Amino acid sequence: MGIIINVDAALANRTDYNLLREPINDMLKNRQEAWEKGNPIDLLFKRGSLTKFQETYTDSIGFAHAFEETNDYAVAPIFNSYEGFSKTYTSRTFQGGFVITQQVLEDQAYNSIKNTASRFITRWHGDQVEFAMKAIQSGFGKVVYFDADGKRSALQLTSADTTDGNILTTTKNPLFCKTHKTVATREASAISQANMFAVTDGASSPTYGIDLSGNDEGKIAKLADVINQVITTMENYKDDNGKYAGVSGAKTIVAPNDARLKAAIETALGTEMFQGYGLNGAYKRATLETTPYLRDIDACSSGVGFFIVDKAYNAENQGPEFTQRVAFTLNVEATKNPYGISYDARERFDINVSSWRGIAYVYIGNDATPDFTKNATIEDFSLIQPISTLVKPVSVVNEVSAKITNTTSAPVNTKEVSDT
Repeated sequence: MGIIINVDAALANRTDYNLLREPINDMLKNRQEAWEKGNPIDLLFKRGSLTKFQETYTDSIGFAHAFEETNDYAVAPIFNSYEGFSKTYTSRTFQGGFVITQQVLEDQAYNSIKNTASRFITRWHGDQVEFAMKAIQSGFGKVVYFDADGKRSALQLTSADTTDGNILTTTKNPLFCKTHKTVATREASAISQANMFAVTDGASSPTYGIDLSGNDEGKIAKLADVINQVITTMENYKDDNGKYAGVSGAKTIVAPNDARLKAAIETALGTEMFQGYGLNGAYKRATLETTPYLRDIDACSSGVGFFIVDKAYNAENQGPEFTQRVAFTLNVEATKNPYGISYDARERFDINVSSWRGIAYVYIGNDATPDFTKNATIEDFSLIQPISTLVKPVSVVNEVSAKITNTTSAPVNTKEVSDT
């Protein structure tokens, strides 16, 4: 990221502007850096950039094998790598601005100017975060809109893999899907894999989810088992060649800042006492990060879901990305209607993704028809049945009581001592 200040040469010698230019510019840069140090976007997305209008990333199937047994002095066999799925990355243009009026300049209301500029840059970054959260919500197969003053930006995140595994098929899978495909070749059919999970009890008339606010004694154990199962599934993903993809980096659970969900995940990740029995496979399997911004999307509101992210895998394999084409640019010029100084901001960016393997979504809600998914049904998810309880309840079978009866009295000898 970065910030560029383009100052109109006509303003270079204006006394009133020169008094304001450096303080405001420095403040804007500091505000930018503060957001970069703790931006919720970085919990789910990596940062990337485009050097041209658009760029297409083509995955390589890789090598099915790299060697074979040969006779002595035989010519070494040559193995070829083939193209796999492809995805085109683009950017969008966003603009906004504010005006410092002539009256404010005349009154030298520097604190008002600073506050206005500070609120503007804060809101710019806040809008970026909300845009990114809307984008992740659009990864479930339904179009989501980012609305701002009547303007609508349509968002729908898809991964590079196609619905049937054929690289020539134009229909892509949603970012979150239970039927992601590997490349179908003449030698091997496409493999289906999931990165979208829901919880079930596995009954003939099933119920769904984990009731974190109820009286279920096994809720932490269930959550721990679900986390462990999902992370293990991610570690066992196959690449487009049918080989293990190596999604083995440190995992981060990214959740909404919901009190019960946060406490339950922290407990599941930090409970060591039953580790020796293999009952808490989630112990230290991931770290937890929370953000209030996820509370505003349907997939996470009320603590019904969270994401598991392998940042290292995403960084190396074109995972979900905040792609910047042109950095935040602030053009400054004098205005006549109204009189004053105009700050016009512009940035080109978008959310893009190619590989889905470095992020998974876990739904723990009890709604069988979650309407944020493509078909609005629990069947959109890969269902997980966790263990039912961590500690079996102990019941008292027989009550044993003991009563001691004193039947005899032992004589008590006393001796009287007198002084003579």
